[in-house]
Amino acid sequence: MITDRQASILGMVVDEYVQTAEPVSSKALVYRRRLDVSSATIRNELARLEREGYITHPYTSAGRIPSDLGYRFYVEALMAEDQVGLDERRTVEHQLHQVAGGLDEWLSLTATILSSLVGNVAVVTRPRMESVKLRNAQLVELTRETGLLVTVMDDGRVRQRIMALAEPATQDTLNERTQRLNAQLSGLDAAEIRSRLDSEVASGDVATARAIADLVEEQRIAEETFVEGMNSALRQPEFADVDRMLEAVTQLQAYRLRSVLEPAGDESVGSTRVLIGSENAEAGMQDWSIVIARYGDNDAAGAVAVIGPTRMAYHRTIPRVRYVASLMSALLQEVRQ
Repeated sequence: MITDRQASILGMVVDEYVQTAEPVSSKALVYRRRLDVSSATIRNELARLEREGYITHPYTSAGRIPSDLGYRFYVEALMAEDQVGLDERRTVEHQLHQVAGGLDEWLSLTATILSSLVGNVAVVTRPRMESVKLRNAQLVELTRETGLLVTVMDDGRVRQRIMALAEPATQDTLNERTQRLNAQLSGLDAAEIRSRLDSEVASGDVATARAIADLVEEQRIAEETFVEGMNSALRQPEFADVDRMLEAVTQLQAYRLRSVLEPAGDESVGSTRVLIGSENAEAGMQDWSIVIARYGDNDAAGAVAVIGPTRMAYHRTIPRVRYVASLMSALLQEVRQ
């Protein structure tokens, strides 16, 4: 267990290293923080912190940098969050409400906005639905023998498929068919639609109803991840070396984002999780940290995350990830209504 003074010094080391990306020496701490103690005293405390595993030497140097354990202690016990200001909130909310499209446009824009807020890679996953229901369907005549089936789900998302028509049909005929099917199937999920194929759907409409059920089911299991800000992350001092930059790009491209963004244990919507360096299960990602927040509700939930070097501004990143996740929860509810 470290003393209060050692904890305070650790906090200074983290803050200095996050700001400068340079190993922090006892002399630098005394000078920059205007400490009323000698550099020898600070040096002794740094040595104790290093023995306890909270800081380390990156190489032969008078300076130290935080270890993963040091960052963890900082996040849990020392950090004062830089809350999202009113002007920042207004700007973000204005940007999101300018989008005229559906959920996917919001998700993509959210990743872009979050990346710009924190200067690292931002990730937003499409919410996974326990149940997706049909809002309405439309068949558009392409030729006399083929039509474009367009389905709109209860979350506002659209899926479409070109399908062969059992017999030639005009657009008026197709409109009548989808009008009947919408009256019968709107508000149902894929299983409920299939349960009505033999009993309630007219024989001439069964093929279209089955195709609608398939599209609703495809939407339920669809997975997509929106990623923005790779260039921002690679402008960090850690990647000034070209080989290190290429290695970082390879790691991020190969990383199974969706798997790590799945809820851990009993993690609930609205919760925030931080993975620091070696806490990542994949060895290739142990120079990175990830801040993850869940959004949505019990019926549909996704994740908002930021990925960056372990020298991340956690005090700024964590509240912004949490804030953006809360916005996404509200937007998802709005779309589904």
